[in-house]
Amino acid sequence: MSENITHGISTVLIVDDNVRNLHLLGSYLKNERLKLEFAINGISALQWLKRVSFDLILLDIMMPDIDGYEVCSMIKKDPAFSDIPIVFITAKTDTASIVEAFRCGAVDYITKPFIKDELVARVNTQIRLKRSNDSQVRYINEINSKNYQITKSIEYAGLIQSAILTRMDASGVPLPDHFILFLPKDIVSGDFYWHSKIEDQHVVAVMDCSGHGVPAALMSVLGMTLLNEIVLRRKIIEPAHILEELREGIIRSLGQTKINFDVKDGLQGVVVVFSEQEHRLRYSGSYNSLIITDGKKITQLKTDRIPIGFFENQNSFTSHSYDLKEGEVVYLVTDGYYDQFGGRDDKKYKRRQFLDLLSNIHGFSMGQQCQILHDAHKEWKGSNEQTDDILVMGVKF
Repeated sequence: MSENITHGISTVLIVDDNVRNLHLLGSYLKNERLKLEFAINGISALQWLKRVSFDLILLDIMMPDIDGYEVCSMIKKDPAFSDIPIVFITAKTDTASIVEAFRCGAVDYITKPFIKDELVARVNTQIRLKRSNDSQVRYINEINSKNYQITKSIEYAGLIQSAILTRMDASGVPLPDHFILFLPKDIVSGDFYWHSKIEDQHVVAVMDCSGHGVPAALMSVLGMTLLNEIVLRRKIIEPAHILEELREGIIRSLGQTKINFDVKDGLQGVVVVFSEQEHRLRYSGSYNSLIITDGKKITQLKTDRIPIGFFENQNSFTSHSYDLKEGEVVYLVTDGYYDQFGGRDDKKYKRRQFLDLLSNIHGFSMGQQCQILHDAHKEWKGSNEQTDDILVMGVKF
């Protein structure tokens, strides 16, 4: 883009082997706030392009050595100059010549003898179009640059979130045999998992923040921070009590009240507490159920239909218990897996199909189950966009 455009002046190159035509064209355009340069042949025109940034080229066809068609083709093949509009000004009036001019990349075709007002109008039109196109290119480049910077920032945020999640074992003691299938819809996720161990009690949480993307990811960081405070510092390990305190922390942190309810986001999910020695599971949840299977039957342990966040009916969460049997697998899941659209009819995967899949893969190792779930999701999704964040945790006892 010419620097002159910024100051309202555009630069035009006039190419014609007839000096009289150069003078005539120059006299017609001298009062149009244009900077004019002249070339008497194609070679001279190409040399000008190496020194000056032009906004329009007026080009004759019949010239010695290199004719206008070849000059036009050479300019359009060079990425450095291809955006410069070219208007042919020539005595050739036959259809074949006009067609060839546009085939070479010209934007307009003016025949000699030309009318001054028509020439000026067409030149000014092309200058306005060039300015408009340059502005669009500049805005697109600015948008692309900002988008790149934002994307890089989000990608770095994704690395931070991933680092936090991979440190799930905050106590230094790993979970029993387990797998985690974690597939964010975007770069960062609103689904998160959390684990710690207090004395002989494992505390595991799988949560789904409302929405997805950056806002939900910020909610997930808040959720993990509050769980660290509730469980690790305050030593609370009763599932319902954990959810009560998590809800209070969300409401307090977001300033959610009946009067001020600008931030409506919250969480839903399940907290599970168990001891490897007792094999008794204690749990409490918000909407999401707990899934348990031994390969023969599948059990869904229902939870409270209360959001973890502000809600006018602030009922208490309830804790439940379940006696685990040898070989049973416990699954904590968010709704992203079975809400995925795909398949032959482009429908949701559905929870029933998901439960059947869990029952069928029960006998495989935890690593194999994770891979099977991942492959099944990928096959079902096909070319569709991922619908939501996906999180599936399986723990074998």
